Amino acid sequence: MSPRVSDDTAAPTRPTRRRSSTRAELVRAAEALFDETGSASASVEAIVARAGFTRGAFYSNFATTDELFFAVYEAQEAVVVERLEDGFRAALGTTDPQSVDAIVSGVLGGLPPEGKWYAIRSVLLSRARHEPELRALLRAHTDAFHAALEPLLVESVTAQGRRLTVAPDVFTRAVVAAHVGAVSQTVLYDDAATIRVAAVRGALLGLSEPVREPDGADDTDDTDDTGGTA
Repeated sequence: MSPRVSDDTAAPTRPTRRRSSTRAELVRAAEALFDETGSASASVEAIVARAGFTRGAFYSNFATTDELFFAVYEAQEAVVVERLEDGFRAALGTTDPQSVDAIVSGVLGGLPPEGKWYAIRSVLLSRARHEPELRALLRAHTDAFHAALEPLLVESVTAQGRRLTVAPDVFTRAVVAAHVGAVSQTVLYDDAATIRVAAVRGALLGLSEPVREPDGADDTDDTDDTGGTA
């Protein structure tokens, strides 16, 4: 009997697909539990029960629940970066190029208004204080996030005829920090959207300035039409 080449060659890809699917389901289950409880302390048993898997399936994909919740944060971060890119492009294409509102729209259109992303991040930050490996991992991802956002912000500021008064990385982190602080007011203030706009706009205007023409650039010609002096 001739060998079943097609079956043999296809087989190695199946475990990879199954594992990828299992991992995604575990991430969704952890995210759902976080939504319900507001805590990243769900047990392995609760997570696998929610996802419909066994403990073995969990440990085939993650070493700890911290690692799983970091994957939840990482997945949300990827969505945020994509939304930021779309938001900046759309805002700059439709808004008055002389208005800083274009940049504000880009930031608010990309950074999530809901607190979940920041809540998970806060939990991870708290644990990272005592876990060097988690701290290094979280810092690397945070640096990567700011690195992705920085050129979008700088390009947008330049397009509005403004220039930064601080280093680009400081500017980027300050804008994000302003937004994070505003989002934290969601449960304390009814009109949280107004706070978000004011905080981001304040950071943008406070850390940039209009580009002024060199002295004398706008001086009018002192000669008359005949070539003589006026």
